[in-house]
Amino acid sequence: MAKKLQMCGTEAEMREAAARICRDYLHGAWKSVQPQHLQFNRISGGLSNFLYYVALPDELPPRGDSPGDECAVFGRSNSFCIEEPKKVLLRIYGQVHGERAMDAIVTESVIFTLLSERRLGPKLHGVFSGGRIEEYIPARPLLTKELAEPALSMKIAEKMAAIHSMDVPLSKEPTWLWKTMGKWLHTVTQERLASDYQVKNEDEAKIIKRLKDVDFANEIEWLKKYIATVDSPCVFCHNDMQEGNILMLEDEVQSSPYDDLHYTSTAAQHLLQTDQLLEDANTSDSVSSHISDSGEPKLVLIDFEYCAYNYRGFDIANHFQEWAYDYTNNEFPFYYENQENGPTLEQKEIFIKEYLKHYHGNLGEDKDAAVSIEEVNHLLYEVDAFALASHLFWCLWSVVNASKSKIPFGYWEYALSRLETYLRLKQELIKKDKYGLAQKRKICEVDI
Repeated sequence: MAKKLQMCGTEAEMREAAARICRDYLHGAWKSVQPQHLQFNRISGGLSNFLYYVALPDELPPRGDSPGDECAVFGRSNSFCIEEPKKVLLRIYGQVHGERAMDAIVTESVIFTLLSERRLGPKLHGVFSGGRIEEYIPARPLLTKELAEPALSMKIAEKMAAIHSMDVPLSKEPTWLWKTMGKWLHTVTQERLASDYQVKNEDEAKIIKRLKDVDFANEIEWLKKYIATVDSPCVFCHNDMQEGNILMLEDEVQSSPYDDLHYTSTAAQHLLQTDQLLEDANTSDSVSSHISDSGEPKLVLIDFEYCAYNYRGFDIANHFQEWAYDYTNNEFPFYYENQENGPTLEQKEIFIKEYLKHYHGNLGEDKDAAVSIEEVNHLLYEVDAFALASHLFWCLWSVVNASKSKIPFGYWEYALSRLETYLRLKQELIKKDKYGLAQKRKICEVDI
């Protein structure tokens, strides 16, 4: 079925296949509605997944007309009759490559299920061999500048604490970071920066020449030894909590089911944001219009591709680094870099205190107990250390994708940007250690 949905060429055939999947895994009206009556649209043409918006018609047929309708059996008001979703997102896996590709799909599905149960991600409606049926979320991804909004930042800290306190049936050793970088390093050295690589233009040639001057293997080894001196707990991490993976829920009346941006599952969709989205988010009430009854922003996390047990310092530092990168540039290189927009010490403190409060609360400790200055300062130290890891990690990622990805993005430029920042931070660190210079100002009693 999944293969048919991938390969069939007409909308009618795709609609029929999608309807059959929904009929098998959903209940209520989905059991009897005809394919031609479904609202159906493909909303993504990603490299690894096919995403389809599928919704029941506005006018539903009377319940009980179909022998397969559970509500006809139990009665419309019976508690056993589960209310069916009105709209769903159908995800069909694309071609699977590599000997461990299927393991990655299984792992990602397990993670998705656990996060769904804990309401940290979209609800899971069904899983089948070629894909899954997910909750359709009428929402939009945050913009980079919104990461600095105090209410949103504190909510993100709460979400991150929830993920970090999860017990997931995966290896709990902090090896993901080094294994992933090692895998990418092989591709970088053997393919992307190999002598026979076909350079496209002069600018690309200059960047590649600069990248070739760096011994990435030695940098990873140096970083690994340095990180070993940093006491950062290993927890279950998202590892890519950038603004495109944080959805802000919107009112149903304001959302259009055929807007790709209402369900952002890949970097590609995030890069394809429209001018209207920017215009809407630039209004003064861009945050206040998405506040829940409790007065808090309504956020949902997506894209669990990189989820794994990892150092907590990496997850937080990586999120802070994303404050400086804006991926809404419609012109090459399709991103803006504004290092001056990185979080201030005060903004880091607010995030960290909120994170620690919820993390301790999730572990059964007193949520209202004051977070100690020592604990805040230590996490600040972790964040400064793992900022280097974040930059080197995404530098390698960008080089790997430079010729592989079909997404319009300045991968070579982005790789160089992350590398230069990594090298600058490394030299600052070495200078401080060599000359015994004071670290960045810590939070003290008067700050609290």
